[in-house]
Amino acid sequence: MKPVRAGASVTFELRGKIMRGVAEAVRSLVPCLALALLTVPVTAINAAMAGDVGVATVPCADTSQHATAPSSSAAQPMNLKQAAASTGMLARMTEVTKLAGLDNPEVDVGPLTLLAPSDEAFNALPQDIRDKLLAPENRAQLMDLLLFHAVPGLYSTDRLLKAKVRNYTISAIDGSPIEINKRRSTGEIDIAGARIIRSDVTASDGIIHVIDKVLIPPAVMEALMAPPSMDPAQVAEGDQ
Repeated sequence: MKPVRAGASVTFELRGKIMRGVAEAVRSLVPCLALALLTVPVTAINAAMAGDVGVATVPCADTSQHATAPSSSAAQPMNLKQAAASTGMLARMTEVTKLAGLDNPEVDVGPLTLLAPSDEAFNALPQDIRDKLLAPENRAQLMDLLLFHAVPGLYSTDRLLKAKVRNYTISAIDGSPIEINKRRSTGEIDIAGARIIRSDVTASDGIIHVIDKVLIPPAVMEALMAPPSMDPAQVAEGDQ
């Protein structure tokens, strides 16, 4: 074995110190890199991988200073009330729903399919029927009518058309059957005699189909057309 010269010994020692310094530097960067990955949004990472943008480096510091806040610019999905307003066709439906006390946002009934009569459909009702529906003493009938237009679950037009039979019924939220008639040749769907004029308006809590007719359950129509009940005092007076 050849003897090691003093100069070579110093060189080896210097190289060793340099390598140890590099190793320490790399180890010190690991927490910073981990923090950077945790605090950079996933979308930014994806974009950087695609070559669209560069990912900014995050200085190594206290992790409590790097809590990410939710983005306020992200579009929030509309609820059924907002989706109805967006159609520009359901102002009357919105009004009578509020009048009946069915627009409480605190009540969560799960996803619904709304068969919403258009403004023109409400305006096409006979004047006497409209007046009776809006009368304070007929709030129960108005509520029953509106519930007849709400179906639990999500019934897109695609789902309605894929039924194995041509004529069938679905259940309203009050349990009443609603007749569905599909026309395979045209792709149109009749709902209790009403035609869908705008379909699949999606919301975070359901789907809206705008229809061209107000659906009036037989029991509601019977109650509206019944003669007004006489006051007990008047009945007693008439018996005398």
